Amino acid sequence: MLKSIKVALLALCMPLAAFAAEFKESVHYETLTLEKSKTPRVIEFFSFYCPHCYKFEGPARALQASLPITVPFEKIHVNFMGGIPPEAQSFLSYGYIIAKQFGVDSQVVEQIFKTIHEQNGRFASMKDVQKLLEAHGVSAEKFDSALASMPVISAEKAMQDEQKRFSEAGALKGVPTFIVNDKYRVITHSLRSQAEFNELVKHLLEK
Repeated sequence: MLKSIKVALLALCMPLAAFAAEFKESVHYETLTLEKSKTPRVIEFFSFYCPHCYKFEGPARALQASLPITVPFEKIHVNFMGGIPPEAQSFLSYGYIIAKQFGVDSQVVEQIFKTIHEQNGRFASMKDVQKLLEAHGVSAEKFDSALASMPVISAEKAMQDEQKRFSEAGALKGVPTFIVNDKYRVITHSLRSQAEFNELVKHLLEK
């Protein structure tokens, strides 16, 4: 399994190449039992503590850049990784949501991944997350105010609700997981290039 993931990741990092793809169910994607979303969207379930999510960050950003402006790309941080208390994982969910609110999410996401996977660092408390965002221009006062605000609390709850909904539907068994229109799960290890990843998601958006 690990070998197939590494091969897929290497392929995704290759330059865009011409290919002829006939996308097949159960090979390239899985159709879920959930109702199709009313409007197009792409979801990436991920965890900052997941090394594969760290390696997939580049392909995920490239996919996001390829989407039409009318199609939102939503990153949902999960809290079910083994060996780490769920509440500690949720610290980073809050941190990501607040970073988005202040427009520094790209920088903060990159720094969190590097801290965990390159520097063996940890975020043991909300104070650690606060300090990280402070280094990216969000003052402690602004962080605390946002943390206590209803939009941030609601956004974190929505993440947990979506995690539960897709887990119960059998669509979310690990991360990273990419879902298109709430109806299709991308089978990432089938992908041979970034171009194929982009085209598959485009194909599923139009189904």
